[in-house]
Order: sequence, then structure tokens, then C-alpha cells
Amino acid sequence: MSVIVKEYSNVTELLKSIDDSISDLRKTLGEYLRRIEELRVKAEQEAKLKALLGKLGLTTAPPPNELSLRSVRVVVNPTAEQELGSLEGALENLNAKLTQLTSIRKELDVLASLGDVGVKIAVIYVDGVPKSVLIRIT
Repeated sequence: MSVIVKEYSNVTELLKSIDDSISDLRKTLGEYLRRIEELRVKAEQEAKLKALLGKLGLTTAPPPNELSLRSVRVVVNPTAEQELGSLEGALENLNAKLTQLTSIRKELDVLASLGDVGVKIAVIYVDGVPKSVLIRIT
């Protein structure tokens, strides 16, 4: 978990920062979706090959290429299926973050009525998502 405090000199700056984060997340999601589609095709091909080898009487045991450390999974030379599963999990997390940011952006739209009044804004971000907005009138 990362915690960052950013300061803004006006509401417009804050909203632009959130819009930029949303835009970056959408771009990243698009890239991940493209990679996932490529991996799905590869995983299907691997599954067909395994099925064909099974029909021929050849069994292939999965290689012991995965180990779990305390809080991280390490995979050496991952299969397309293993890589696909990992990327799908990452995609779900990014999508949840995008949904949160979009929702927060809509809620903070109300602050736009402040305009560029003399305020200082401090935002506490947890994992890139605003959790607290502190407005100081100057």
C-alpha cells in the first residue's frame, strides 16, 4: 500500500489531476486487454496441443515452475494459462481502481463551484486513489 500527499493550489488543478489518472488507467487497461486477448489465443492453442497429445497417449505433467513465497507467487517460464490468470487478476484490480476514481471524480465535481477562490487543497492518496481531501481557505 502506498500513501502519498499531494497539494493543489485550486480545485481545477485537483480535478485535472484525477482526469489525467483516469486517462492513464484507461490506456493501461487497453494495453492489458490487448495482451490478454493474445494470451487467450496462445492458451487455447496450448490446450488443443495437450488434448491432441493426450489422445496419442502421451501425458505431460505440468512443470514445477511455480512457488509461493509469503505474499508473492513466483512463476518461472509461465505457461500462457498461468500468465493469462495473472494478467486477468491485474486487469480486475485496475478496473476496480478506475471505477473508484471515476466515482470520486463525479463526487468532487461539486467542488468545481469553488472556482479559483483562494484555497489550498491537500489530498491523501492511498494506492493512487484519493481518500481524504483537505481544503484550507487562504
